[in-house]
Amino acid sequence: MKVVHISTYPRGGAANAALRFHNGLLQLGVDSKVLCRDEGNKEQKIYSYGTSINFRRISTIYKNLKILPHFYMEDDQCEGFSSPLSLYKLEKHPIVVEADIVILHWVANFINYPSFFKNINKKVIWYLHDMNPFQGGFHYNEDHERFKKFNKVDQLFYNIKKKALNDTKLTVMAPSQWLLDLSKKSELLGRFNHKLARYGLSTEKVIIHDQIEVRKKFKLPLDHKVLLFVSERISNTRKGAMLLINALKKCDLQEKVSILVVGDYDKDLFESDHLHTVGRLHSVEEMAMAYSAADLFVLPSREDNLPNVMLESLYCGTPVMAFKDGGGMKEIIHDKNGKLIDDMNEEALAEALQQWIDQPFDFEREDIRAEAVTQFEEKQQALKLKEELEKIMSL
Repeated sequence: MKVVHISTYPRGGAANAALRFHNGLLQLGVDSKVLCRDEGNKEQKIYSYGTSINFRRISTIYKNLKILPHFYMEDDQCEGFSSPLSLYKLEKHPIVVEADIVILHWVANFINYPSFFKNINKKVIWYLHDMNPFQGGFHYNEDHERFKKFNKVDQLFYNIKKKALNDTKLTVMAPSQWLLDLSKKSELLGRFNHKLARYGLSTEKVIIHDQIEVRKKFKLPLDHKVLLFVSERISNTRKGAMLLINALKKCDLQEKVSILVVGDYDKDLFESDHLHTVGRLHSVEEMAMAYSAADLFVLPSREDNLPNVMLESLYCGTPVMAFKDGGGMKEIIHDKNGKLIDDMNEEALAEALQQWIDQPFDFEREDIRAEAVTQFEEKQQALKLKEELEKIMSL
């Protein structure tokens, strides 16, 4: 059985999940490859489409011409708005041609819907990482509701996808029941067979580190309660950074509380002696140290599928605080490994944080990790995927 995973990028949350499945399948002896748009690593069986930046520019011009007289201008406040058109002919790439099963991951700005689904003659699985495959141009409902100025183009993209998918067959998978249920209700993907397939995570790379040692590394007080926040981009409304910042402003942080911020952060938004910023950490191993240094990881997302950062935190034995109705988090977080907040607003978040500050929750880090490993161990999840692939091949 030859499998090819298609992902626009080789890095990022969705790409990391795809690569973990890929690595797990390789360990099981499956002939697995990954095809990305621009970058590759042949030693790891990751291949690039091999096109230049000039080709990408030409593809962008092509996409814009195809939707005339409509057009849209990019908005930095919109997390993502992607066209279903491109000049990339994935169905003709040699790796795809020789494969038995094609698994589409996050393929925005890479897949050309009309030609791919018309000409592909393989078993196709669409592994969802967000809502874009069953929406028009947006990737999450949050932006769909906020950016009405894109309505005409969004509807145009939706119609292109609907026509392209009309006569095709595929299997839909997703890591959370939340996203799976949304897909089942959608017009574009609802008629296809749906399967829940959780992400996998390495037990070797993501481990519990000695808290004293990692706090020394990050120059954190050894006797403080440490709250961790991972800030990918403050302006990303969906990720809820400003919800957390405004909630923290309402809290009495007391003397022995420290806030460890990983990623990009603007201190003008909230400057405090309690803040310890370390910038971006570029490896899973470094991130595991940050989770291990913390007593609580706060994940204030308004909408999220099954965030890798949540799984990584649990692997490090660090409890997670999240909104109950923010997505797939409620399927994993419970009173033994974190705290779910009923109302999605800064007042409710501030109240929950203050409760933790005044009287920290009592958790067993080893128990949190043990449960997470049982659910998300990389090879185990790859084995489940392999079994599903074999079923699909037999149909």
